[in-house]
Amino acid sequence: MESRSKSFYLLVSGLCLCGSAATAQSNSTDPRTVLPAACIAPSELTGGLDFTPDSSYLRLNSAGNEAYTAIDGERMKRLVEQQAEIARRYRQAGNQYWGRIIGTSADRETADWMMDQLRQSAVEDVRLDFIPLPSQWLPQSWQLTVEVDGEASELTSAWPAYGSVGTSGAGEKLDLVDVGLGMATDFQGRNVRGKAVVLHSIATSSTVFNSVRRIGALERAEEAGAAAIFIVLELPGNLQTAFYDVGTSVPTFSIGSEDGALLQSLLTDAAMTESVEIDMQMEVNYIEGLNTSSVRGEVRAATPDAEKIIIVAHRDAYFEGAADNASGVATALELMRYFAQIPKAERKRTVEIIGTPGHHNIARTGFSWLYDNRESILDNAVLLINAEHTAHALIDRFGDDLCSTNSTGPFSWRINGSNELAEFTLQIFDEFGIPRWAETGGPVGEIMTIADLVPSIVLMHAGVLLHTNIETTEAIPAASLAATTRAYAKIIEQVNSMSLLELTQRNEK
Repeated sequence: MESRSKSFYLLVSGLCLCGSAATAQSNSTDPRTVLPAACIAPSELTGGLDFTPDSSYLRLNSAGNEAYTAIDGERMKRLVEQQAEIARRYRQAGNQYWGRIIGTSADRETADWMMDQLRQSAVEDVRLDFIPLPSQWLPQSWQLTVEVDGEASELTSAWPAYGSVGTSGAGEKLDLVDVGLGMATDFQGRNVRGKAVVLHSIATSSTVFNSVRRIGALERAEEAGAAAIFIVLELPGNLQTAFYDVGTSVPTFSIGSEDGALLQSLLTDAAMTESVEIDMQMEVNYIEGLNTSSVRGEVRAATPDAEKIIIVAHRDAYFEGAADNASGVATALELMRYFAQIPKAERKRTVEIIGTPGHHNIARTGFSWLYDNRESILDNAVLLINAEHTAHALIDRFGDDLCSTNSTGPFSWRINGSNELAEFTLQIFDEFGIPRWAETGGPVGEIMTIADLVPSIVLMHAGVLLHTNIETTEAIPAASLAATTRAYAKIIEQVNSMSLLELTQRNEK
């Protein structure tokens, strides 16, 4: 991968190597040339990030957990790659709005693939629960262009926010106005009515949680009469980012920081009496009569009336969706494989997998389907695990670049249940070297509507690459997949030695 030269990097490198450089031969090979450029501003010129080899990631191997080495991180990473390939095929078929999108051929292919994986692992009663979909928002095409030096320049990072309205067939040509972060003071004295408003947003813990939503900038822009809204996500490079439904009634797009800088430059260079115009076209269709499905399967216990443990993993994704949620699906499939290898006579509880269609649509289909079917799904259940965003490399920021590391990204977590369940779950996470927030918090994800109805566990990484086009398979370390999945396997086995009362009863300390 090509990367940009950095004077600071060269300076630091020179200082670090000055001792050896004095005696080096003129024809010696610099060993750094074979290493990845870990820090880079991703764009169409560089692609994504360079990641360290899987063998380089930090691991913690605690004594007494040797049995879980049967859970294979490399095998799971291949499962992540296969799901990413489904998404890429959908894009190659001519779909500008791509991923494993609910109700599309990529959705059906993912369900068929998941069922095949379960059958190969000897999982029983593999089946589909079909789910009719309400009208689905599907953008067909879009293009944003500005004039630079007399020529049209396309904003290649532009991506429509979920649910955004489209334009008329002829498109729209609007004056641009930049209001910075979109705080109340940024709008004072600014006339944005009928114009395309540019907002600059700072990602907090992830792209989904960002400043324009937190401070109400979108609402201010709409109330002030904006005709379109462009959210510049201020992360290095020129990332495409898929936002959830932002609740606006005008065309709304995310834009990468390089395209945002281009708009800034044009507005800065324009004379006070001149305007900068943007051509905007987006065709949106609302498709009726689509359907999706949940994938189901079981590793049955020795007795037919046994209690059960449920593993949920949503199947849909924007772009490749390697972390969200190919990693979670891989974890769920590997857990089913692991427990299917245990002789049936030794199985105390049934383990069930539910590959839901997901929540990346306006109807939040996975949320509502789980809630509507909660009585049958949770009947006789003693534990619910949400396998979502179960692996990711730690990505840091340095200056104008994003930097990959050889560490696993930190996880948020939530545990609903007894003190004992919480204590040994966290201890097991620690045993397998899973970095986590010190305090509970973060999103509950796909099981949010039913997580409080039975004992439940959520462990989720949602970092700066979430919902972007560089959340690729390279960002998912096999070691991270292995650690999370092995921890879940040990938790399930510990739970199998406990009663439902022990899992639910909270003791006051």
